[in-house]
Amino acid sequence: MNEPFGVNVEFLSPAGLVNGTAEDCRSPLTRRLVDYWRARLPAVGGLPRWRDIVLMELYPIAPFLAVKDVIDGPGDADYRNRFWGTGLTEGLGFEGTNRLVSSYEPAAMRNAVRKRYAGVVATGQSSMARGHFTTLPDRAHVTFELVHLPLWGDADRIQHIISAYHFGFTAAEG
Repeated sequence: MNEPFGVNVEFLSPAGLVNGTAEDCRSPLTRRLVDYWRARLPAVGGLPRWRDIVLMELYPIAPFLAVKDVIDGPGDADYRNRFWGTGLTEGLGFEGTNRLVSSYEPAAMRNAVRKRYAGVVATGQSSMARGHFTTLPDRAHVTFELVHLPLWGDADRIQHIISAYHFGFTAAEG
């Protein structure tokens, strides 16, 4: 048993990649971000706005957070890392601050990340994944759970995505 963030979590071998929404999060880290995001949902519909997010209120999990700006362009959108926690650099093996997702290597990771973000922007729905890395060969042994949550900018449209990553996490199935 390990006790990250004051919660007992069993670490088991992953059964494969699980995809879902914020409702499917089991990690105490990802659930903390989901709860924070939900508390900022407007009473009359819509999504939380980037200006409503105070990263200092998420200080205990900030090393494992990323905030992307959605950059609209001809064809596919791109995404720039506005905020990149230090735990992501260690967990993913690269520094992402201010980087465009289109610059990620290897291409398999870049394409998977862009596809997931495009889904969040297109649907306005959260995205959760749990398993082990298949697009980062030197990190294939690392288990994780992540969640991506859409944020409106100043306009009533998705202009940002906030994400949490819990490396080393595998939820017990059942």
